[in-house]
Amino acid sequence: MDRLLRELLPLVIIGGSFSLVGAVLYGAWLLGKYQGRERTPAELAEVEFRLDRLEQGMHQVAGALDRLESAHRQTARILTETPREPLRMPVRTTTPH
Repeated sequence: MDRLLRELLPLVIIGGSFSLVGAVLYGAWLLGKYQGRERTPAELAEVEFRLDRLEQGMHQVAGALDRLESAHRQTARILTETPREPLRMPVRTTTPH
């Protein structure tokens, strides 16, 4: 077991160092890619417009959900308040042919 660890240790060190260097280079690339990009007022206005539309849509969905919930409550109340009648079997009459 000790020998196996000694043989794998250089592989772990080399693999870890490659991973560290790769992560640092990728992070530096991402920082350089987005550096200097600031939102212009036109982009901000578009985002604000879209957020307003989303907010209006959410209000409409919330209103519809409230109406659906109240209809469900009313239906449940009607079903629980009405007395149940026993089921009657229909009277079958046999006619001669």
